[in-house]
Amino acid sequence: MIGQVILFISGLIFSLFLPRMPLAIIPRLRAMDGQLAPYPSPQPIDQHLVSQLLILRTIWNVSFLFAMIPLVLGFIILQSQPAPLIFGLFIGGGWAILSRIIPNEDFSIPNTPYSNSLIHQVNELRVGEKNCCNIPNLAWEVTAVRCQECRYTHLSQPRPDLGRVRADGWVGRLRLILLDGHPIIAEGSIKE
Repeated sequence: MIGQVILFISGLIFSLFLPRMPLAIIPRLRAMDGQLAPYPSPQPIDQHLVSQLLILRTIWNVSFLFAMIPLVLGFIILQSQPAPLIFGLFIGGGWAILSRIIPNEDFSIPNTPYSNSLIHQVNELRVGEKNCCNIPNLAWEVTAVRCQECRYTHLSQPRPDLGRVRADGWVGRLRLILLDGHPIIAEGSIKE
């Protein structure tokens, strides 16, 4: 009985983490270096950031297909032979898909940390006129986009994962996989 529970949990964990792996691995490859500031420094608002956000959005959307693998495989195998591992794959794959298609706070689908509106806002900050101080220098900090000179907040949006190489070891990688690219701080919890 314990062996079957362990097999079920193994299949569940594998199928929950599989769709999140491309976002945790691909942007951090040496070939994908987007000329971003090193982690965890604030990221300047420039064309490299906008390009990286577009790449991350594409990877996040394509990784949806990785959730289909255990779901379809589990469904096909469960038709002929019920097994705890396969049932875990099927449940985990279904849960991974549901977690991405359930709308977020503003009812946008999919529930992506790299929405078109966010990328558009960041690009508008990049090309738009900044009149907060004499020498505006915008950077995306953990909680908001602020001018580094006068500290004026231009966009009160927490920074999602930007695909930068991290130096926080296995704890950081596990947190990255669990958060699926979403910021560690919820937007409503920010106090200005």
